[in-house]
Amino acid sequence: MKKSLIVLLSVLLLWGTAEARIDVFYLPESGFLRVSGEVVIEPEAASVSFLIFPTAHLTEFWADGLVEYSVQRYPHSTAVSFAVREVQTQTVTFAYEGLVEAQLREAVLGPDQLWLPQFTVPVQTSTVALQLPENWEVVAGDIQAVEKQGAFQTIQLEPSSLYPTVELANTAEAPEPAEAGTDEAEPILPLEDQEPEPEREESAELDELGARIQIQINRFTRALNNRSLADLTELISADLQQEGLADYLASLPQYFGRISSAVLEVPADPNGAYVVLFSTERGTHYTAVMAWQETAGSLQLHEFRLVPQEAEVPPEIAESCAFFVRELQTALRAENRSRLETLLAPDLRQDPSEVMDFLFSLDSTGDWKIEQITLEPFTVTIPVPTAQGAKLLLQLDLTPGQYNWLLRGVQVVPLS
Repeated sequence: MKKSLIVLLSVLLLWGTAEARIDVFYLPESGFLRVSGEVVIEPEAASVSFLIFPTAHLTEFWADGLVEYSVQRYPHSTAVSFAVREVQTQTVTFAYEGLVEAQLREAVLGPDQLWLPQFTVPVQTSTVALQLPENWEVVAGDIQAVEKQGAFQTIQLEPSSLYPTVELANTAEAPEPAEAGTDEAEPILPLEDQEPEPEREESAELDELGARIQIQINRFTRALNNRSLADLTELISADLQQEGLADYLASLPQYFGRISSAVLEVPADPNGAYVVLFSTERGTHYTAVMAWQETAGSLQLHEFRLVPQEAEVPPEIAESCAFFVRELQTALRAENRSRLETLLAPDLRQDPSEVMDFLFSLDSTGDWKIEQITLEPFTVTIPVPTAQGAKLLLQLDLTPGQYNWLLRGVQVVPLS
């Protein structure tokens, strides 16, 4: 765990929210409908509300400046009302699910069905992705793309500022009626009286967990951008908090700019590792491995590894860097100031005597292991202890010399 944290700290010091998107999972024949995602709204007052279908159960809800919210049920809708601290652009994250009227042959999703949240304030255009069984197709509606995924298909609608309406049709052949004189067909029970199908029920639970985790990733990105210790602490497990992850992220300097995130890889089991791309305004990109676990009724981050997204370091480069580190340690262990001077570049950015004094203050008795090599700019990151027992993270800026690498600059991050 500490190694993972060290990698995180190193790349953050060398270093917008996710695109508004709504994901919908719909099973017309059973009536199950689940919606999750986020939208950007332009509130005109501190109080905002939106409507969803009447049987919906709100499972996740968040807004940038959320003060409080309430849910009220009516015969034809469910109203979610909330208050924000400031009347300004807000990102609203939500998830809800429930049963709507089952449809065996045709179905319509539009304003009357309230399948998507209907806000009382202006909403910026969002991407809507509708997941359906493979035997259902959109017969009316603006479609941008269709992607097959096993027994399901994901249909991405054309972005629009209008509330989207789609008409669906079941392409599977209808069962033939029983012939006269044959045994009476087994009666079909009403949907509410049928036994739930275990596989479908389990699949729905996994889909729900996956949607909740993607919402948590969005919340994590916003908390990171806000440098909010309270929000980060809520999202990060106790073990990672003890490692100092929440405190460090909350103190991330503002000059790094905003950070955006995009999920690159979703595991088959939502309890597995998600691969997420984090990008900064400075143009650097990092790949994170994130795993989440249910703790006391909420999802918390319990694994986080982050590395720069860049080309693989050639083996000969990695070996030459390891040789430089060994040479550096040899000079420090022997307290050989002259030999150490030969490893310093002529254009060293810092005062040479101060750099050497600092390096001699480190504990060089153990083998130093390179944690990360970054090609552009060319740097080597190493966790090392001091003679007094403190832990530091060294970023060594290297430049080619006549025979080996030379030290052109040192950056230091205290870890404890």
